[in-house]
Amino acid sequence: MYSAEISRMNPTCFLFLVDHSTSMQNPIMGIAGNPKKSEFVADALNKVIQSLVVSASKDMEIRKYYQVGVIGYGFEVKTALGGELANSDLVWIDEIYENPLRIEDRVKKESDGVGGFIEVSTKFPVWVDAVSRGQTPMCAALNKAHEILATWVEEHPQSYPPTVINLTDGEANDGDARVPAELIKSLATEDGNCTILTVHSSSNELSRQIVFPMDVKDMPDHFSRVMFEVSSPLTPKMRATSEELMGTSLEEGAHGLVYNADIAGIVQALEIGTRPANIQL
Repeated sequence: MYSAEISRMNPTCFLFLVDHSTSMQNPIMGIAGNPKKSEFVADALNKVIQSLVVSASKDMEIRKYYQVGVIGYGFEVKTALGGELANSDLVWIDEIYENPLRIEDRVKKESDGVGGFIEVSTKFPVWVDAVSRGQTPMCAALNKAHEILATWVEEHPQSYPPTVINLTDGEANDGDARVPAELIKSLATEDGNCTILTVHSSSNELSRQIVFPMDVKDMPDHFSRVMFEVSSPLTPKMRATSEELMGTSLEEGAHGLVYNADIAGIVQALEIGTRPANIQL
């Protein structure tokens, strides 16, 4: 299970659910000077999409290894991709490469090789903008994801199963998120069931971060226990990637949940969830 080769014949799918509620205007961990959660999540997503473009690149070609979707949920539930991609729930990775909203000029710091840093101008493609308006209709977003992926697994029965990554700072206000989550996790290809990862960002700098917990009893309250139950156990490849990035071992059964994630935790969780396994080179 979770060993199918990712190829043009049998691609995989990444579907991101992004909380667009008003509280996403708050800084990460509630620390003044940190970026707003909405802005950081949008930047992180754009970087992840660019990484998927790079990993699908071979011989000057962007190969159709993945379909990617981004669903925003706040004052409305709809695709968060814009421009030419605005009416598409899922988009092939080569189409994504060809259709950013814009290319921004940004400055980043790089090592100068002698202990200092230099500022380097870089091009930054943007597919997803920051949004923070409305409540948290997470159940509606998960139901939308189920609708999209039910068709996808039927059309790709031999593929590596889809991965859903839900980035949120709050609790669903439209029902019990476990119900639509179970529907998603019941979808499967011949290689395994769909996987849901949850990345929760806190507004409280004193909040305790919990990374890939083993047991629902490890969670501090009802809200966090719901998140645990929404999330899937990490696949073997995800556990291996997390051990490589974090330098700690994880037992089988660790759930794909980062609770009260800080900036580093959000970045690591996205990389663990999207680093391709078994890609055809």
